[in-house]
Amino acid sequence: TSLSSLPPSPEQLLPALRAELGDAVPASVSDANLLKFIRWKPSVERAGERFRAHVKWRAEAPFVFDDPKKPLLASEDDDLKRVLESDVIIAPDDMVSKSGSAVLLGRLRNNDMSDGRTVEGVVRMLLYTLDRILERPHAQENGIVIFHDMNGVTKNNVHLGIPKLLMHAVIGHFPVRISAAYVLNAPIFFRGIFSIVSLLMPAKLRKRFHFINSIEEIYEVIDKDQLLEEHGGKRVHDSSEWVSLQMEREKNGSICSLKECFQPV
Repeated sequence: TSLSSLPPSPEQLLPALRAELGDAVPASVSDANLLKFIRWKPSVERAGERFRAHVKWRAEAPFVFDDPKKPLLASEDDDLKRVLESDVIIAPDDMVSKSGSAVLLGRLRNNDMSDGRTVEGVVRMLLYTLDRILERPHAQENGIVIFHDMNGVTKNNVHLGIPKLLMHAVIGHFPVRISAAYVLNAPIFFRGIFSIVSLLMPAKLRKRFHFINSIEEIYEVIDKDQLLEEHGGKRVHDSSEWVSLQMEREKNGSICSLKECFQPV
């Protein structure tokens, strides 16, 4: 293949995307944030469409990034910090699948809906974590693999409002590509809930969800050593340490958040 026939790189498409978006993109939006949309949809037209869809969603759902009383910052929202530290989902920076995707590991048994957390609070925690994952080039380029261990989950850990609100936020609005999702040890009642929630998903995404019965199946996707000790791996993860690191980054300005993509009027 000659160099001239190679498709343009995401970086080469940036000026054209800025021109296409015009006034829709504030000058303050960094190249790093626009690149998330180009890597998600690698054409100027499609990336532009999705950026506009993100902005429209932001105007409709200010509770995530745009509530002036509750910014999506662990250093300024004690409830967000508390729910992040409860280990419902974790995404260690160096946890990568065999195909190079970022890994999001869930343990829904840690989501205690009786401790005062709200549906919106849980969704804010999930989107905060996604916002951090999307800073990683490998997540932008190779997507995210979800591994959710449902061991020990009861109905007290589940609220139908969470996936409904999350789906509306993520599908078509968040520059994230879910390359595959594996659900281990799903109780029968959860499969019933999933059959309802999955109706909110595009068919293409629905096909990427796999219910599995053996941890061995995860080892084919994620190197065993990368996983937590409870899943046969060598990883020890301290969520409070991870949250503290993010709070430091919030304070020193080194976070690249999607927040800057929209300025509420």
